[in-house]
Amino acid sequence: MPQTRPFASLRKTAIAQNLPSARGAAIVALPVPEAVTTITAPDMTSAPSPLPLAGRRPGPVPARRASPLARVALLAYVVLLVYGSLSPWAGWRSLGVGPLEFVRAPWPAYVTGFDLTLNVLAYAPLGLLIPLALHPRLRGLPAFVAAAGAAAVLSLVIESLQNYLPARIASNLDVLTNVAGASLGALAATVLAPKLIDGRQVQLARQRWFRPRSAVLLLLVALWPLAQIHPGPMLFGNGELDRELIAALLELANRRLPVFDAGQFAAAEVLVTACGMLAAGAALSAATKQDAPRLRLLLLLLATALGTKGITYGHEFGPERALAWLTPGAVAGLAIGLLAVTAAATAASAHAASMLSAAALLVLVVAVNAVPPNPYHAHWLAAWQPGRLRDLAAATDWLAQAWPYATLAALLWALRLGRRPPGQPQDA
Repeated sequence: MPQTRPFASLRKTAIAQNLPSARGAAIVALPVPEAVTTITAPDMTSAPSPLPLAGRRPGPVPARRASPLARVALLAYVVLLVYGSLSPWAGWRSLGVGPLEFVRAPWPAYVTGFDLTLNVLAYAPLGLLIPLALHPRLRGLPAFVAAAGAAAVLSLVIESLQNYLPARIASNLDVLTNVAGASLGALAATVLAPKLIDGRQVQLARQRWFRPRSAVLLLLVALWPLAQIHPGPMLFGNGELDRELIAALLELANRRLPVFDAGQFAAAEVLVTACGMLAAGAALSAATKQDAPRLRLLLLLLATALGTKGITYGHEFGPERALAWLTPGAVAGLAIGLLAVTAAATAASAHAASMLSAAALLVLVVAVNAVPPNPYHAHWLAAWQPGRLRDLAAATDWLAQAWPYATLAALLWALRLGRRPPGQPQDA
């Protein structure tokens, strides 16, 4: 191999030999040693091309996404559906009948259109959520078949278990209407799943509005209006435990529940209403980014919760008492809570909103369980007859009891993830 000579030395040699290219703008045919030609070129394999080549796609096709929110919602709905369908979860016994004997039984002698419609409506959300949860692994016809089959299996299992509950009657017609409702929901989901999950506008809104790993918290916030169906002693007074359990715990500490007068009950309702509203609103702020329309989402959440409460009271106690829950204490609590959630939505960071919601939940559950039973509320409960909506009533009663504790656990988990050092992998 010839010896390497620097470029400046080559240029001096050309000038000494009076070559014409030495004084011009460029060297035309200067012989270059072999070593000089070994030049390291930049690696263009990984660098993006500044201009798209002819016939080349302008960018990669976005990959199909899965929906953690749909999967968490499916799990929660199955739990509520099973709990409501098997309530009151008492008096289990065998009647000497096979678990699937009802499948071959004749059609029920007494059937109402209301019951059939209720069965269809109860399983339609299940059929809607299954294809959304399976996307993109299953799409189209396979997703539809999977949703209908899963709904049929779940309905058969529930009806079989109802054979062992004296307050329940297993019915083959219930299974058919349940599968019909799930099929309608699955049909809608197979059409809507690509737009709801893979749609570019939806993905952009999800990235701009919601924080990562917030599916569980968003679902709990969305379930908060349903928890208001339960006719609790105070507005937004969720999280009430069994009174006998509370009395037993107080007895261990040589304590008893205090006796409240009307003014103290009103003050307690102000505190409970404000804390319940602040807990839900701050949890929503903790799950959303600053670019999200937080105030509009909060107002929509509050309007849904109050509308649910009004519809429930109007259905059970008559239209003239649809707003009987709107007591002076509830009005004052709504005013205070609205100011608090507005401040949290406009100024609080995700960490501060999580801390605020957790603190409000702690005050809420302590106040709800420390306030003695209200005799006026006990009088109202005497007229509470869920009737044919007993499945929905049982599920929402359990939801109202569990919502504060489940939300508190989700907030503490989010705070734990937020304290991890940068770069450390987070749990899924």
